[in-house]
Amino acid sequence: MPELPEVEIVARQLDERIKGRVIDGIEVLNKKSFQGDAKDLCGRKIVRVSRRAKMVVLEFDRWNKVLLVHLKMTGQLVWRLKSWNVNHLKRGVVGGHPTRDWMGELPNKHTRVIFNLVDGSRLYFNDMRIFGWIRVLSGDDWRKMENELPPDVVDERFSLGYLTRVLSKSTRSVKLVIMDSAKIGGVGNIYANDALNLAKICPSRRANSLTKKEVGLLHAAIKEVMRRGIRYGGATYSDFRDTQGLGGKYQEHFLVYKREGETCLNCGGEIVKTKIGGRGTYYCPECQV
Repeated sequence: MPELPEVEIVARQLDERIKGRVIDGIEVLNKKSFQGDAKDLCGRKIVRVSRRAKMVVLEFDRWNKVLLVHLKMTGQLVWRLKSWNVNHLKRGVVGGHPTRDWMGELPNKHTRVIFNLVDGSRLYFNDMRIFGWIRVLSGDDWRKMENELPPDVVDERFSLGYLTRVLSKSTRSVKLVIMDSAKIGGVGNIYANDALNLAKICPSRRANSLTKKEVGLLHAAIKEVMRRGIRYGGATYSDFRDTQGLGGKYQEHFLVYKREGETCLNCGGEIVKTKIGGRGTYYCPECQV
């Protein structure tokens, strides 16, 4: 599943490319993927594309509704100019699950929704497993939903005090707590592994067993790996390698994730793999205690 940095990058890129463009029409190819009346968006001018949690948020001119996009596990957003072809990869925007759909002809069998813009460009929502969704929400409902979301780790509200309170109330493993989207926004498996390694904390430790110093180290580490993730454009880690420069590069800077048997950058120990909550968990038993 794309994590916070990946969603942040695609939202920023879309904001640069489609802000100010007008929707001409929407083709809903799979009803499960679109919630709302697509006709309501015809003629609407996009004024902002942003991110909240792991959702892409589209706002419109003089319309008290928003469009939310959640990519889930295999969702993609691919924007292309009318004149796009495979020789002009950088003229488009791609984000989400990395597959050859990024580069191939669209629409294809995985395309669920197509946004046709007045200038002839298109925004494709592809989703292989159809877990993702697009939802039209009233401004009031969106504000209510947003207020109920926990703070994102890149927000000021994600303070040391907030993390301390969250961890102190749980006997679950610290890794599961920082990945709990009901309590902390944006920490997925990749960045949880790397943050715990950077903070030198064993991922299986009970959350409420961390000392004040350890909580401080973890808070700083979470912030740091997110900064790195955004700086490197997120991670494009999959069996698909032929991206020709598309996608992020954070996978080239993993601290422990997918590095089983390799050397820990902290201490030189050997990274091992286990499972916590059914998720692959990578850590160094020498320095993560």
